[in-house]
Amino acid sequence: MKLFSLIALCALASAHKITQLKVPLYADPRRAAELSCHFEMDDQKLHSVKWYRDTHEIFRYNPSQKPPIRLFNVTGIMVQGGECTADSCLVRVMPPPLATRAAYTCEVSTEGPKFQIARQAKHMTVVAMPEKDPIIIGAPKLVKPGEQLLLNCTSDYSLPPSDINWYIDNELQKPEIWQRTELSPPEVGGLRASWRVLRVSVPSGASGALRVRCEAILLVEPPVVRDAATIITIYSRTQLSKYVSNSGFSASPSLCFWIITLANSFIYNTVIRSL
Repeated sequence: MKLFSLIALCALASAHKITQLKVPLYADPRRAAELSCHFEMDDQKLHSVKWYRDTHEIFRYNPSQKPPIRLFNVTGIMVQGGECTADSCLVRVMPPPLATRAAYTCEVSTEGPKFQIARQAKHMTVVAMPEKDPIIIGAPKLVKPGEQLLLNCTSDYSLPPSDINWYIDNELQKPEIWQRTELSPPEVGGLRASWRVLRVSVPSGASGALRVRCEAILLVEPPVVRDAATIITIYSRTQLSKYVSNSGFSASPSLCFWIITLANSFIYNTVIRSL
């Protein structure tokens, strides 16, 4: 019995094996991802190399068949092609336009009579990172105590779409019921921009400045955060009266509030298409 065990161990030690499996940790749905599998056959003869996405076969290489390569498109993914040699196999796949995570498995099998199989798997997550920082719209340089502002933070396109948080002087602002993260229609690859508004009520008697910051957070592991910030100066009543007198212009807080509200809608449509 021990003799058979030793023979089995020797067979395993000399069996073929996968030496390297390359699967991108993240894949952009706008471009093809390359997966590669490198292996050693030792004294075995290669029967086939198969690739799986989760439990579905997507690619097969069998050097004894004509044609030697077969592609299997499954729901949510398109296999573009691949190349194989005696010790490696590469496959190109177009990820689905969804924020999904899937296991990609390379399976290398030998010819008979042993019909041995070596198998390795790695996960790939479909993600499109934002390329630009978010943009804050509607933030004036100067405000007076008691004034109300309506600000808009618009993120870059990404997949999944970014979530947005607002901060004033590094304090997280809890959203009002109507303040939620909105999404644009999907672009190529399923990417979406997102935006969220913030209503700021400048306290009466306040002075100095407000530091307003918005964060666009891509909820992957680890999270990807991009932010934008602006400084809003608060003028005292005396300083503001002098400033307005010199400028020859004045406007009520309520009028400014509704002007900014309407302008945000127009500016968003302009900015979001320029990202």
